[in-house]
Amino acid sequence: MLFLPPDTEYIIETLQKNGYEAYAVGGCVRDMLNGDTPHDFDITTSAEPETVISLFEKTVPTGIKHGTVTVIINGIPNEVTTYRADGEYRDHRRPDSVVFVKSLREDLARRDFTVNAMAYNKKDGLIDCFCGKEDIKNRLLRAVGEPERRFCEDALRILRLFRFSSVLEFDIEENTLKAALEYAPTLKRVSAERIFAELLKTVCGKNPAALKPLTDMGGLSFLGIKSRPDYDKIPLLKSPEIKLFTFLYSGGADAAEALELLRAPNKTKKAAKDMLTLLNMPKPETKPEIKEMLYLTSPSAAESCFGYKQAYGEACKAAAVLLYEIIKNKEPYKIRDLKITGTDLIKHGITGEDIGKTLEKLRRAVILDPALNTRKRLEERLYIMKQTT
Repeated sequence: MLFLPPDTEYIIETLQKNGYEAYAVGGCVRDMLNGDTPHDFDITTSAEPETVISLFEKTVPTGIKHGTVTVIINGIPNEVTTYRADGEYRDHRRPDSVVFVKSLREDLARRDFTVNAMAYNKKDGLIDCFCGKEDIKNRLLRAVGEPERRFCEDALRILRLFRFSSVLEFDIEENTLKAALEYAPTLKRVSAERIFAELLKTVCGKNPAALKPLTDMGGLSFLGIKSRPDYDKIPLLKSPEIKLFTFLYSGGADAAEALELLRAPNKTKKAAKDMLTLLNMPKPETKPEIKEMLYLTSPSAAESCFGYKQAYGEACKAAAVLLYEIIKNKEPYKIRDLKITGTDLIKHGITGEDIGKTLEKLRRAVILDPALNTRKRLEERLYIMKQTT
C-alpha cells in the first residue's frame, strides 16, 4: 500500500498548486511496495531550487549546487531535489556538474537501481519507467540502464548494491553483478567514511553473505580481507560493532588497522580493541578471572566476547551466568569500587607511586574476596601490608 505522511503531502501539493510536478521518490517508494516502513520521504520536483525556497517559509540550501533544498515542516527536515541530469563522474563518486531538466523520466534514469527509480504522488499514482515494481516482486536488484555506466559513475553504488542485497534479501541480476565486480577496484576512490557506513549496514543486514562475490574476488583486499569471512557466524551476533569486527577478523584482516583505515567511530574501534584483548585471554572459569576481563575492558565487551565464542561453538553459558551475577550484585572489580581512596592512603603515610601500587594490590585482594571491601577491613589489610614491607 502506498501512502504519504502529511508533511510530504503538503510539500507535494504546494508545488503542484503552483504549477510544478512533485513526487515522493526513491527508497521510500521501494520500501512501501516491499511492505516496509520508510525511514524518510525524499521528494523530486520540476521546480528549481530558488522556486522551492520561495514557496516555503523555512528552508535550508543543503545541496543547492546539486538541486537539493531541505524544507522544514513542523521541525522535520524534508529533502526536495530538482529533476536533474548528471554530467561526467571523473572522480567515480560525484558528478562534475548537474543540469536541471523538466522530465521526471530523465531524472529517474540517472538513479542506481530500478527498485530505487520509482516515483509516486496521489494525483498520478506510481511512476515506474524501468520495471522497478516487477523487480521488487521478483526480489531482484538490477541497474538502471547500462550497469557498467552506473558503477563507473559512482563506485559507492557497488557497495550499495551488496548492502541492498543483504538488507532486503534480494538477488542481484547477472549483468549487474558482473559489472559491479568488474569495477570493484574503483572502490579505493570512495571516502573511507562512506565505505565504513555501507559495510556496517551490510553486515548488519539479514544476509551479510551477500558480500561473498565481492570478497571472493578480492574486492576488499585494500582493507586486508584476504579470505572468506565467516558469514554464517555474523547473524548470530548482537552488536553491530562486533558483527563488523567478525567480518574483518575472520576475513584475515587486522581489524584494528582496518577500522583505522576506515576512520571508524571511536566506539567501533574500542569494541574491536576490547575484543582482541579478551580473545587473547584464557577462557574464564571463575569470578576473579571474569572480573579481570571487566577491569581491562567493560561488561558489554565481556558479554560480546561470550556471544562471539558461543557463535564459534565454545561453551560460555557458565561464564555468562557469573558475569550476570557480578553485574547484578555490583561486585567490586575496579579501584574506584574500593571503600578506601588514595587520600586515605596518604593519611596512612603512603605517598607517590606507592599510592597506585597499593590501591592495585587492594583491588586484587577484593576481587578474590569481595567481603574484604569495607573501610575497616581494608585498613586492617593495609596495616598488614605495611608490616610485611
